[in-house]
Amino acid sequence: MTVLQVSLPDEVKSAAEARAAAAGYRSIDAYIASLILADDLLPISAELESELLKGLNSGPAVEVTAAFLTDLKQRIRSGNTG
Repeated sequence: MTVLQVSLPDEVKSAAEARAAAAGYRSIDAYIASLILADDLLPISAELESELLKGLNSGPAVEVTAAFLTDLKQRIRSGNTG
């Protein structure tokens, strides 16, 4: 195994430690390695990129709140998705 030393500002290191612990990683090293692997293993396909761009260009942004989701679920259940 190769050793890679990375310098992080204190606040970034603290945030990474907290996320690693919350996600159940045994160390911050394992957490960072998983982020790098996920970035490398999950490239965005041209089709997905196209769909994401369509979504971004589809109109004004809508804030997704609990109330928004509740209303959306009710509309879907009633068949009123318009």
